[in-house]
Amino acid sequence: METSEASEKMDAVSVPKETPKSCPKEQPKRQPGTRALIGACLVISLGASLATIAGYDRWFAQKVVAVDIKGYIAQQRDNYLAGKLNDVELKKSFDRLEAVITAIPKNRVIIMGDAVVRNAETVAP
Repeated sequence: METSEASEKMDAVSVPKETPKSCPKEQPKRQPGTRALIGACLVISLGASLATIAGYDRWFAQKVVAVDIKGYIAQQRDNYLAGKLNDVELKKSFDRLEAVITAIPKNRVIIMGDAVVRNAETVAP
């Protein structure tokens, strides 16, 4: 009897009556490699640096702009004396000159066109 009781206990312990549902084995998550981490850091750093430089150049850096006011006024005077412009058109042309000058952004330094030798942006009214 002892053997039959022992075998019943073993059967009850070692063999489960229901088979467990099989779960898919999860792969352990791997940490990114050192090269990938260094590469990601370099790409992010380079992108942030380029964005900072581009933003500074566009909105904060002082730049020189030349406006040929003397030449524009001389041209308008010649057109007025030749009869190509009347009083109203002359006033409109000077208003347009003023609008062009006031539309230049604050980070631009405006100088007379006569003072520029080369390599400066020139705005024509």
